[in-house]
Amino acid sequence: MDYKNFQTFTAEQKGGILTVDINFGPVNVQGQEMLADLSSLCLRLERDRSVKVVVFQSSNPGYWVCHYDTNLLRDMSEEAVPRNEVKLLDLQSVLERLSNVPQATIAKIEGFARGGGHEMALALDMRFAARGKAKFMQMEVGMGI
Repeated sequence: MDYKNFQTFTAEQKGGILTVDINFGPVNVQGQEMLADLSSLCLRLERDRSVKVVVFQSSNPGYWVCHYDTNLLRDMSEEAVPRNEVKLLDLQSVLERLSNVPQATIAKIEGFARGGGHEMALALDMRFAARGKAKFMQMEVGMGI
């Protein structure tokens, strides 16, 4: 399987292990580019039985994945709706798909995992944080969302 042509990360396969190295701008913001790349990655992983484990790490030691692009939150409904009418945000849909790939998925975290980055880590099967370097933050509470 070909794991090339991503904008926000590189992916390298060695044997049954695929290492995804996130490298998108200064803080690895989850915008449409990263969501498109993650969706494309999921499509490939769903079809590839040669990969057994996927490790997500960052090229930037200060940030694993910073947060969801807050400009994209304009799509959120401000009105209460019945549970069966709730529509997932793009981020939620992609992370749900990522959580269901057949491979074991691992977050190797140094630096900030904030908001959507924290949620991405939680969507994976395992999380390993560098002692004294990893920082987790869920800013949605302070933003009232």
